[in-house]
Amino acid sequence: MVTGNRWRVVVLVAVVSLIGITLSGGCGSQKASQVNRLPGDKQLVGGGMMIEWKAPEAGTVYLVEKTTGKIVETRSLDEGEKYSWTVTSVVQAEDLQELLGIKFSKARFLLYFEPARTATPTP
Repeated sequence: MVTGNRWRVVVLVAVVSLIGITLSGGCGSQKASQVNRLPGDKQLVGGGMMIEWKAPEAGTVYLVEKTTGKIVETRSLDEGEKYSWTVTSVVQAEDLQELLGIKFSKARFLLYFEPARTATPTP
């Protein structure tokens, strides 16, 4: 009777472990794909907890948290316009932590830039 219970426990632990591994693997692939959803011709131009960057041409910046792949902020800039970002209070850090779903201390911020493309007029 004791031997039968051991096998049930072993099988149960194995099944639960496999389900956990499968679910955690699925979440990892979703995180990676979120950054890939950034539009078009994006280029990594900066990152960190304090960012100050000047646009070389008109376009859009995307502030992305690397671990989760979530877009934190999107802003259109004109040529020569500066983009600044920093967290200046505990309240802002707590809000970001809630938004991202990870500890603020674990967050890694990246800044992407997509140049604006002017359409060529058709005759």
